[in-house]
Amino acid sequence: MKKNINHPQILAIHDLSGFGHTSLMAVIPLVYAHGIELCVLPTSLLSTNTCYDDFRLLDTGNFMKECLVHYKELRLTFPAIYSGFLGGPEQVSTLLDNLEGFLAEDGIILIDPVMADEGELYSCYDISMVHAMRRLVSIAHIITPNFTEACFLADMPVVEGVDESFASELCDKLHDLGAKEVIVTSAPRKNDDNLIIYSEKKGSTPVLIPNPHLPTFFTGAGDMFSTLTLIYAMNNMPRLEGIKKAANFIYETIKYSTEKGRDGSNGVILQDFLKKYDV
Repeated sequence: MKKNINHPQILAIHDLSGFGHTSLMAVIPLVYAHGIELCVLPTSLLSTNTCYDDFRLLDTGNFMKECLVHYKELRLTFPAIYSGFLGGPEQVSTLLDNLEGFLAEDGIILIDPVMADEGELYSCYDISMVHAMRRLVSIAHIITPNFTEACFLADMPVVEGVDESFASELCDKLHDLGAKEVIVTSAPRKNDDNLIIYSEKKGSTPVLIPNPHLPTFFTGAGDMFSTLTLIYAMNNMPRLEGIKKAANFIYETIKYSTEKGRDGSNGVILQDFLKKYDV
């Protein structure tokens, strides 16, 4: 019997960690809290997030290809596509071969090039992932790298303090890769706070947004920021307003979770916070 296919609004491509509020375990509740229907394409299955030793991992690269074949058969299209953690360069190639065919007219592709932090690549990657991500961001309407990832993509040094000149050069090089809008998180300042850098297009003056820094670590913060940025973009919220609102959500959830004594390796206490916060 022919099915009447409903087209979800977001295709989220990310890993699924069974334990810990990170990746899809953070993305899914946030998206549904905003009344948006979601389709997920897991890039890897993990027993826990990577903060824990001896986690078990299943690469789902071949399964991803089969899923995308099935979605083509169903003629699914999505107003928004969000790509996060990928298992390696092979999965990047899979997405480049397929993603734009699933994007609805006037749709948005947001790429979070998850691969590095604190000046180093994650242990599961080598320089080939940087080259692959440079190709992937070429199809993005919005990219949301952290500062380390942005510097790797732009082939620039991971400096300890960012000024307007460095931010402009960094953003222009990311635009040169093909990214239409650039949002760089966790850019360091000379004091204890961080910056979020926003560039609307190549040649524009980037906006440096002060972002209060809490002296603690919580995994999944970048996943939540990217998710909220995409949701607000879909709702036609002005970009700077959306960036500031997403950053405030992250700050407040980390502050709340810290006060509750939460181990940051678990991610924030998202289930409590969604009940008390105007998402």
